Amino acid sequence: MGKSADNGRARTTRTWLLLAALPLASGAALIVHVLTTISLGAALLGAGIIVLGVGTLTWRHLPATARHEIAQRAKVGLMAGFLATIAYDVSRWLIVTVFHDTFAPFQVFPIFGYAIAGTSLNPAVATIIGTIYHYANGVLFAVAYAILLAPRGWWTGILWALGLEALMLTIYPGWLNPTPFQEFVSVSMLGHVAYGTVLGVFSRKLLGRTRISGGSTS
Repeated sequence: MGKSADNGRARTTRTWLLLAALPLASGAALIVHVLTTISLGAALLGAGIIVLGVGTLTWRHLPATARHEIAQRAKVGLMAGFLATIAYDVSRWLIVTVFHDTFAPFQVFPIFGYAIAGTSLNPAVATIIGTIYHYANGVLFAVAYAILLAPRGWWTGILWALGLEALMLTIYPGWLNPTPFQEFVSVSMLGHVAYGTVLGVFSRKLLGRTRISGGSTS
């Protein structure tokens, strides 16, 4: 009986972790695009199909209590992630404005747009599409964080963001060759710290409020 219960908990944990990994698919699509000749739009479409299929099948194997908890955390991640992404962009804008940096952090937005929908796009349309993708990433990464770490200390948000920063530093330099590189690193690093701080603080606060309003103590 005890062994069966342990196996059930282990299975639930693996399922939980898989659901937490699925929101990272939008970032994985970018890696596929950078490392292959596949367009970002095609990679996102493929990732979306996989997420929908795997997510649906995985969700069915979770007990009701786990579904409720994950749904609460996902909602918290959506809200905190949007705020954190705004903080990320505002902090980067302030840094390059105050210190008169020559690095332009928002030039990547139209690049995202062209990678998703093709190089024949109008620049304004490409910027809009790229901005949407940028915010989708910020929110989805936050959902993954909330599912995994939201109840823990706010500082885990910073650790999560620095992990994203480390991954960015392995991809962007070879793909975009940002210049000047030192400014790119400093602006990106401080931006991720702002993102992680807001994400960690608001995730804990919002999760607490959600549980109080919903009467949950799990």
